[in-house]
Amino acid sequence: MPNIKSIRDGSVHLYGQNAAIDRVDRAVRRAFSGLLDTKGKPRLSMLLLGPSGVGKTETAKALAEALYGNRDKVARFNANECATEGGQFKAFGPPRGYLGSDKGGQLTQDVKKFHGHCVILIDEIEKGSQEIFDGLMTGLDEGYFEDASFGERISIENCVLVMTSNILADRDLSELDDTELRTAISGARVTNTRNQSTTPFRPEFMGRIQEVICYDQLKPEDIASIVAHKYQRSIAVNIAVQTKLLMLDLSPIALGYITDQVTGSRFGVRHVDQVLSREIVDRVIDMGDALPADRKCWYVWDYRDGELELINVHKEGIAFLREQRGEDHQTTNDYLLRLSKQLIARAREVQNATPRSVAAKTPQPVGGKPAEPSRYIVR
Repeated sequence: MPNIKSIRDGSVHLYGQNAAIDRVDRAVRRAFSGLLDTKGKPRLSMLLLGPSGVGKTETAKALAEALYGNRDKVARFNANECATEGGQFKAFGPPRGYLGSDKGGQLTQDVKKFHGHCVILIDEIEKGSQEIFDGLMTGLDEGYFEDASFGERISIENCVLVMTSNILADRDLSELDDTELRTAISGARVTNTRNQSTTPFRPEFMGRIQEVICYDQLKPEDIASIVAHKYQRSIAVNIAVQTKLLMLDLSPIALGYITDQVTGSRFGVRHVDQVLSREIVDRVIDMGDALPADRKCWYVWDYRDGELELINVHKEGIAFLREQRGEDHQTTNDYLLRLSKQLIARAREVQNATPRSVAAKTPQPVGGKPAEPSRYIVR
């Protein structure tokens, strides 16, 4: 049997949702074990339920990387684009002679582009028209999508079909068994674009989906890890490239301040980028000439007197971090040294991908294992 690694082991970072990810891993191992007869059907079909911004889309990307070697091998389509009658033409192609028939369907042609070896991601499936559900049922039953523009059948037998929905996101579904969960979804009503109340998930459709998996709202500590990861892997790198300053990290109090702004947002972790942009990027831009002049020092963001401030680690950072973290001096120093090496290496990678005319010189990268997301206590 093939050795399918966990989707946690790839470059796509998944935080929280341990129970959901365990179920996804188990379903993948079962589907690709060779012990099941999946001929004439997709390798695996899943419906992922949960609020917005809790990791459903990231799961699809992690699946693509684990199964097909590239996180970008995702044929993605938002069913909300086909909410009206005739909207299925955008997914499966308009009939010959109609406007756009020379291009085919967006969904079918994306799957064809990947030669039928990809993750098919249908976002907001509950908002799709009945024709979209009919087309998906054909795929679940027969293992192919039919492009009406070209009259061709595109096999999805080697694909994983992932559908996401936030239906019943306001209910606690954790105590329901699989049958009760499918029954609840089948009876759930949705208001469509014509202000009509419908039940999009018919029992015959739910019966064809192999796995229905619920995602929980993320906990504050999970959001804190995501904030720290996004800052260290993206914002801090860009700051290093543009200003030559090593703003390594967020103090526990600064991290807690930013996390509090994300926690409870109905946009989930998608709000992290906006908050970091507003709190960190705007502050760096506003500082302008007031940015620290010493490019050889390390800096850490702290939250003091109602605003974020830069702390020079070499002058006072180690002492205050040690006090906040409850760690000894050496542990904190080693941690920041590792972050420094990581940041320099990633900044070098970014500059190597930048045209030489606009690239600036950066320090030579230093090797080392990737730093794990910060383990902070959020206050």
